[in-house]
Amino acid sequence: MDDAGKATCQKQILPDNKTMSKKLHEIEEAIGTLPLPERLQLYKNMPQLIGRSADDLNWQRLGLENFFQDDAPDDAVYDSI
Repeated sequence: MDDAGKATCQKQILPDNKTMSKKLHEIEEAIGTLPLPERLQLYKNMPQLIGRSADDLNWQRLGLENFFQDDAPDDAVYDSI
């Protein structure tokens, strides 16, 4: 995968490569070699492939993004989680 493609995928939700299974690492590498139209098709089909609805994943993503954007002083105790 070229550097431009990697820049858009840097937000890491899954474990780093040290704790990831070899098979998962191989899948990521294979996805990185796909042409853009095929990667976009895979992205579109991902909810079905992992057994979740697209709406569930969208709500989960929005919830996580908004949770980590809250920098109120009174909840600083949660910043190290």
